[in-house]
Amino acid sequence: MSRRRLVVLAAGVAFWCVAAWLGVRGAGFLWRKLSSGHAVPSRGGGAALPGGRWSASEREAIERAVRPGYRPAVTADAASTPERDDLLALYGRYDPFFVRGDLDDDGRLDFVQAFVEKGRSPLWFHVAVFFGKPDGTFEKPVWVEKAVSLADGDVTVERSLVVITPDLAGDASRRWRWEPTERVFVDPDKEPRPAVTDDDAPDETPEQKPRARI
Repeated sequence: MSRRRLVVLAAGVAFWCVAAWLGVRGAGFLWRKLSSGHAVPSRGGGAALPGGRWSASEREAIERAVRPGYRPAVTADAASTPERDDLLALYGRYDPFFVRGDLDDDGRLDFVQAFVEKGRSPLWFHVAVFFGKPDGTFEKPVWVEKAVSLADGDVTVERSLVVITPDLAGDASRRWRWEPTERVFVDPDKEPRPAVTDDDAPDETPEQKPRARI
């Protein structure tokens, strides 16, 4: 084999080695992004959302629901407290602002997701429920509470009830049951009255707006 052919062969081998190395490194970078919950590009054309938290259909429903000035609440929005550390130790993986459950007793999985207003300090949270549809997608959000303080608390599901706890260190929690005839969430311990209206998006919140508690 001539010297020229040896040089060409060596250059080709070197090129493919570099290409393979870059491919492996790129795949590793993407995996780290997905596993750490950082934002990845959205296929649906909406806002890029953190990876690894929602299913594809949940992700699509949230992307459709996000309005300018708002974003889904993430674990990083929660304050570090001993109570939260205990829940993390108990469950291993714990998301204070997202939870699944069958809230309308139709045998299909629904989910609860909190949203926050961008640029607000302290953060105001708006809690919504997305009901599952027969085709595996989700309806537009139904707002349970708006403008609530949840940095020290969380949202959970207790059978068919949405439970909102503003402060994990306290005992006060608010429970909401879905009322299908009125299509609103009501307090099961009081007269059936709507929590909030089923708007397309949370209302604009002034700096010191009190929580929406009906």
